[in-house]
This record gives sequence, structure tokens and C-alpha cells, in this order.
Amino acid sequence: MLKELFVNLTILITFNYLFTHLFKDRLIHKKDRLSFQLIKGTACGLLGVILMNFGLTYHHSIIDFRNIPIMIAALYGGWVSTAAALMIIAAGRMLISLNESALYSMITICIAAVLSLIASRREKVQLKHVLLLLIISNGFISFFFYVFVDIYSLKLHFYFWLISIIGGMLSLYIIEHETNAHLLFKQYKFQAHFDFLTGIYNRRKFEEITQDLYQQAAHTPSLQFSLIYMDIDHFKTINDQYGHHEGDQVLKELGSRLKQNIRNTDPAARIGGEEFAVLLPNCTPEKAFQIAERIRHSISHTPIVLTNGEKLAVTASLGVAHYPRNTDKPETLPVLADQMLYKAKESGRNKVWFSEKKE
Repeated sequence: MLKELFVNLTILITFNYLFTHLFKDRLIHKKDRLSFQLIKGTACGLLGVILMNFGLTYHHSIIDFRNIPIMIAALYGGWVSTAAALMIIAAGRMLISLNESALYSMITICIAAVLSLIASRREKVQLKHVLLLLIISNGFISFFFYVFVDIYSLKLHFYFWLISIIGGMLSLYIIEHETNAHLLFKQYKFQAHFDFLTGIYNRRKFEEITQDLYQQAAHTPSLQFSLIYMDIDHFKTINDQYGHHEGDQVLKELGSRLKQNIRNTDPAARIGGEEFAVLLPNCTPEKAFQIAERIRHSISHTPIVLTNGEKLAVTASLGVAHYPRNTDKPETLPVLADQMLYKAKESGRNKVWFSEKKE
């Protein structure tokens, strides 16, 4: 008796780890593509069939934890996943044997499915809700077994309740824990590589990319690339006059406009408070200047709408440096781009500065 129930528990826990690693962050939303909803439901349905095959056979009845996969399908897949899981489990049960017990078991998992779908409408399903679902579904299972299938063994009912509640709670805990851990990992990975405010690369990641390109340049004589440094004009005045909250809004918008005016393959980064950088691989000096001018124009000719609805005219100064036009040493490119940026500011701001000669 205990052996079969513990085997069911082991299969259930193993599946949960595989389930979370297979779908990862797709478990956080139920409004997924239809194909993924069907895949989730199929996985849960197959789990139910496996649990039945390793379940406890007692008085022509199969006692197992197939109601838990139905709950998982409903809570993490939605109604499409639930319907798919139900059909697979029903087909599996009929293939094993078709009798009165099979009919009542189908009724109980349908009830579990409906209750789980109702619970899944909550914004956040907590363990206490899962416990309540398990108690209600187990109550129906015990009722049908006791009244209609003549399973009177209190010992069997006790072990079923105990292990199924442990299995159900562990299942949902594992899925929640693994999903949250995966989301935290993604968040930390994002923070390690991207600027939290603008969504473009941070200084650390940008320097990694530029270092890789410098190493390529040492082994590829024909390689050329440009570096653009950009600084928002009078940004301190914007912060002082409108507050840091509106200053952040300006940074977000400029990050967005920067991405809109470069190629998808061109790395862009926020490298300081109001300082940005763009790396342009395989880009001629003339093309780099055009791109820088396009960025400057997109900023100066369209005011930024602040969170309070006010429109603010903002300008930026840009400096452009090119390898090998301006230097034979690619690692000196940031210094040259910074010098060009300084000259753009010194010449009156809202300009792009570029030198045709080697510095």
C-alpha cells in the first residue's frame, strides 16, 4: 500500500523539477501561445497516466495522485492545458480498464479541474489555496470511494490523504521556488549586463564588448569600427529645475531614441550619469558621422514629454572616433572619442565633432 503511494510521490516530485526546467519562465503566465499551452497540458496528462500505471490497485480501483497534475495544468497552463490533460488522463484510464470506479475517478478529477481553474483566476495562488484545493478534491475522492466503490479501509484513506497532501504541497512549492529562482537569476543577469533605467548595456558589459573587438582588430588588419560618445547638454540644470524623477524620464527617452537610430547589432550603453556610448563595428568614418548626426537630430528636433505632461527641449553633444582613421591603437579609441565630445561641447553644444586626421 505505502510502496505504491510513495512511488507516486517520487514520480510527482521528479516531474516537477523536469517541468520547471522545461518551461522555466513560461510558468509565470497562463496567456501563452496555444502550442505551449497544449504542450504543458500534454506533459501533465502523461504524468497522470504514469501515476495511474504505478498506482495502487485496490478492489478494481486505481488509487493514485492524478488529481495533482490536473491542478498543475490549471494553475500554470490555463483551461487549454487543463482540457488536454483531462483528455489524456481519461483516455489512459479507459485503456487500463473501464468500470464503475473509472467513471467516478473521472468525475473527481473533473471537479478538481474546475476548482483549480477557479483558483487560477487569482493574481497570486498561495500554498494555503493549494492546501484548500487538495482538501476539497481529496474529500470528493474519499466520498466516491467510500460510498460508491465500497473502499472502507480507514488506513488506506489516511495514507492517501497524508501522502497526497504532502505531494501536492511539495509539487506547488517546488514549481514556485524553481520559477522564482529562475526569474531572480534572469533579473540578476540583466542587472549585470544592462542599465536598469534605459534598458541598454551598462558600462561593464560595454567595456567587455569593446575589449573583444580590440582583440579582433589585433588579428584582423582589415577590421574597422567607430565609437560615439554622447553627453546630454545641461543635464544638471534639468535635474535641478525639474527633479531627478523627470531627469530619469529624459534618460529613458534618450536611451530609446539612441536604439531607434542605430543597427540592432550596434552595442549601445549608458556609461555614466548622462553619458552614452555606441560602438559601430564595420562602419566607415563617414557613415559613423551620419549616424551620430541622425542621433543628434532625433534628440534636438523632438521635445521630450515629461511625466507631468510638460514638453522639454533637450540637446546632446557627440564625439566620434574611428579605427584606424584616427588611431593605430584601437584601445585608445575611448580617449579620442572623449576628446571629440569635449570639443563638441566647447564649440557650443548640440553638435557632432569628428576629426579626419590621426590624433
